[in-house]
Amino acid sequence: MGSIACTPSTAKRSPSATVSTPTATRCSSCPEPIRSCGEICVSNAGFVDEPGRSMRLDQLISGLNVTNATPSVDLASIRVCDVTEDSRTAVPGSLFIARAGTRDQGMHYIEPAIQCGSVAVLTENDSVGHIELPMRSKVVLLGCDDPVRVAAQIAERFYDHPASKLICAGVTGTNGKTTITHLTHQLVEGAGVRCGLIGTVEIDDGRERSRASMTTPPALELSRTLATMHEHDCKAVVMEVSSHALDQHRTGAIRFAATAFTNLTGDHLDYHLTLDHYRSSKAKLFASLTESGLAAINIEDEHAQFMIDACPEGAHVVRCGHDEHLDAWVRVEDESIQGTRMTLHTPLGVFEAKVPVFGAYNAMNTLQSVLMAQEVLTRAGVPEADQHAAIQQELPKLKLPMGRMEHCESVGDDLTVLVDFAHTDDALRSALSGVKRVLRDGAKLWCIFGCGGNRDQTKRPRMGQAVAQFADHIIVSSDNPRTESPSAIIDQVLAGIDPDRRAAVQVQADRATAIHDAILDAQPGDVIVITGKGHETEQILPDGRGGTRTIHFDDREHAGIALRERRMRFPTADARRAGAS
Repeated sequence: MGSIACTPSTAKRSPSATVSTPTATRCSSCPEPIRSCGEICVSNAGFVDEPGRSMRLDQLISGLNVTNATPSVDLASIRVCDVTEDSRTAVPGSLFIARAGTRDQGMHYIEPAIQCGSVAVLTENDSVGHIELPMRSKVVLLGCDDPVRVAAQIAERFYDHPASKLICAGVTGTNGKTTITHLTHQLVEGAGVRCGLIGTVEIDDGRERSRASMTTPPALELSRTLATMHEHDCKAVVMEVSSHALDQHRTGAIRFAATAFTNLTGDHLDYHLTLDHYRSSKAKLFASLTESGLAAINIEDEHAQFMIDACPEGAHVVRCGHDEHLDAWVRVEDESIQGTRMTLHTPLGVFEAKVPVFGAYNAMNTLQSVLMAQEVLTRAGVPEADQHAAIQQELPKLKLPMGRMEHCESVGDDLTVLVDFAHTDDALRSALSGVKRVLRDGAKLWCIFGCGGNRDQTKRPRMGQAVAQFADHIIVSSDNPRTESPSAIIDQVLAGIDPDRRAAVQVQADRATAIHDAILDAQPGDVIVITGKGHETEQILPDGRGGTRTIHFDDREHAGIALRERRMRFPTADARRAGAS
């Protein structure tokens, strides 16, 4: 019997839906129902998740290291209309990929995926022999050595290779990824080239912007998003590429035309366990460069050469920094809390502009953004002269992403309040040293910070030490403690602060109270930096029963409330805008 793609008349796809045994559903092209026992109309089954998108199973896995554990079924007779790793989103016609997660096993969800209509299941070869399919099931069982890597290849194939149709630019490093992707995106779009964006804060698919749930999406979601970008006439995409994503091969099927390395400091060791593994994961981005692709490397980082060594032969490596003998360099001419006048030297030209960012680290972020934008625009066919003119025009108009040195005060306030995502010792050191340099005489620097629970514990004392190095007033509070005791986390932070600086330290585990009290206690002209959560709008707290509870929490909202109270309480306060020059 030949294969026919058909759409069940009542099947729906809902990522948030709970798994339940579906009622019998009829295909619009077939009289047989899809039964809750798992037996399905294999020859006709299919759910067109997106109109017209379907593929024969034999074509979908052709040439991949995948074996068929149910050889009695003709793979050419099966039409796959959806690929998913989440049993809750499985629908009739799905290929369900049962992979091992960091906390759970995909094998546990094979049965509900089949109940929802999956026509095929892909899992590890070692697991195939332990899977019992429902009686009379015609579901195809497939095996491979690495479902995660194969999932990325299948995703690209199912969505018609969207990554190959876009100029793909990726940024990796411990800190700075979000800023560089956003600045690059603005520069490329400012030159008239439609560009997608994928990162920690948001996703821009060329038509709509949406909140991101993670830095780099899983492979299936990533390819689906890239396909949407192509459909929306994007010519390029710039994305943050996290170490988790690289280690899990989420971008394993993508060849990058442009890449950037920001820095590498101790973070995520709860996942990677060692710095070597963390570094090796980062280096995978540069191994995935096209032969002539750009690698914009912050040569001032001690791990820069490791990233350069990972680049393929023929890659265009541009060494970046502040030294004027490098391939590309930036010089800060003058800076204030409102912006930095800088000179940027690149292989394609020199730019002089006042950019609305401050801090040496943001000058470097701007340089790498310009290099990335130049590569994307060159590949998009934009002449060099037009590139230069567009970038020069856009530099003074650049905006940092949400939660990155974001101002909360208004013109009438007498102090500056900034919200920033800095959540490592290196990021705190960069952010606070940048603020310190632009403080007015007599102004004090306040820092409110905490450390995330159930995450890398080794960085907690280092974060305390970094803040104590620059802040005049230190308030140790809670970030997202998750299942850990907030007071235990705070104790680990305090262990890194020199006893001689303890007089400058306040402990307030309640983050809302910490923000409120600092803003009310600060003197006119002071600068308060609230770090750790940035753009986030939730706080994850222990529920007292070994689990967590999530509440709405936005640093910017709490800062705004406290600033309004300050204006009411001190109506005659000096109305100059904060103590940074």
